[in-house]
Amino acid sequence: MKEIKNKDWRAFCQKLNEHEGGGTVTIEVIDHDGATREIAKHAAFEEISFGKRDACNDQISIRNHDSNHDVIEPIHVMLRETEGGAGFNSVLIEAEAGITVLTFQPVIRKTWLEGLDLR
Repeated sequence: MKEIKNKDWRAFCQKLNEHEGGGTVTIEVIDHDGATREIAKHAAFEEISFGKRDACNDQISIRNHDSNHDVIEPIHVMLRETEGGAGFNSVLIEAEAGITVLTFQPVIRKTWLEGLDLR
């Protein structure tokens, strides 16, 4: 797993918007008790954005053809590696309410993320 530092969350969202347009996204939420809820399955990806929800809380918003999903007060954004590290098949966004898992098709290419602080 690689983590994207919070200073790069906005740039990460912009890069996904540039490269994942026309692709699909599956959105699942894992609650603190381990229960999993599917929000969208293979939905046409439209946009992801990072910004302020209000004066105190940040928010990552994922929009697709069928629904919208907001992650309030994200703590960590991590990438699950695939293809020997050449790509990432999932984005895990840890927040106070649980973990949101975004699975993109096509996979996120490591080269798309050049310039971001991945650790």
